[in-house]
Amino acid sequence: MNILIDGRTFTAFSAGISTFLKDSVMAWANLHPSDIFHIALPRPLHKTFARDGLPDNVVLKEYSNGLFHHLPNLVWLLIMMPLLARRLKAGIYYTPVPCLPFLLPRNMKKIIVVHDVVNIEFQDTMQWTNVLANKLFFNRSIQKADIIWTNSLYTQNKVKYYFPRRLCQDIFTGASIDRTIYRPIALTESERAAILQQYGITHPFILFVGSLEPRKNLSFLLSLMPELSKRSDLQLVVIGGRGWKNSKMRDIVEAEGFPRERVIFCGFVPNADLVKLYNLARCFVSASLNEGFGMPQLEALLCGCPIVTAHNSAMIEVAADKDGAVTVEGYDPQTWIDTIIRTANERPTVNTSQLASYDWDIILKKFLENKL
Repeated sequence: MNILIDGRTFTAFSAGISTFLKDSVMAWANLHPSDIFHIALPRPLHKTFARDGLPDNVVLKEYSNGLFHHLPNLVWLLIMMPLLARRLKAGIYYTPVPCLPFLLPRNMKKIIVVHDVVNIEFQDTMQWTNVLANKLFFNRSIQKADIIWTNSLYTQNKVKYYFPRRLCQDIFTGASIDRTIYRPIALTESERAAILQQYGITHPFILFVGSLEPRKNLSFLLSLMPELSKRSDLQLVVIGGRGWKNSKMRDIVEAEGFPRERVIFCGFVPNADLVKLYNLARCFVSASLNEGFGMPQLEALLCGCPIVTAHNSAMIEVAADKDGAVTVEGYDPQTWIDTIIRTANERPTVNTSQLASYDWDIILKKFLENKL
């Protein structure tokens, strides 16, 4: 069977959605070697995405010649996908976002992934282009999809709440990360020194990983640093690219008296380096206002790194009852500071066996057995 995939996310900065798509397609392709997975791209692959390691039955195809080169991604999607679906005689259309083009063949099974409902509950954090695209496609796609795939029970319940009337009634849920990458590793003293020097880390550190957008609430975490720096020798290492809207973090960092030497903004970090940083950090910290899944939390835990995370949304699912995971209710600064210092000092042991269900092979087998 030919399976057509919306690959637009692979042409931009690598983030949670592109990671989800890559990992799910690789697991699916390995389990179904007779199927051909056609990933259609409107632009060249982003530099953060590697072709290496893809199964032979996964085909990356860039369609950006001539007129298509100048089209916005969304317009390209609306024109190209119906054409490709018919040209390939594809039986399945798979998109990592709720964005179904018009005019797809009626007999084609349509699968959408819903990662969150941020466009409904946190719309003010989004760029106007994202708001417009969601208004045009989000509701319709959820109502028309043959299969809805959510990354957490939290997101599943949100979809059921906001969209009680839809074609797909039985929503599949499951998500993971690449466990061959995110795992405990033993670093030599020279490797440890090299990675710390590379990113300018000179003290024991806590780690934040995520896009720099308001919903991630990094501004709150930064506001804790003056007191944290007085009570501990911890540095904060921030990994992630700029998100939808500026969170005015520059004003916080440049304020008089802010301990700038205790905060390091690393931008994008390759997976190989990120794994080392997870393994070396005293703990991972997220004060996010809302998460559809909690991918960095799972990455940290699978690397053996303890986490301190907000007690809300899907982060509870990842962290609840897990050794080495602490959740904090509300945003009282003193509670957060006390919890971070205690966790960083104690660095409790993570029991990765408690995370056995977060495995792409297990998830895809269940998906294929129950949905296709």
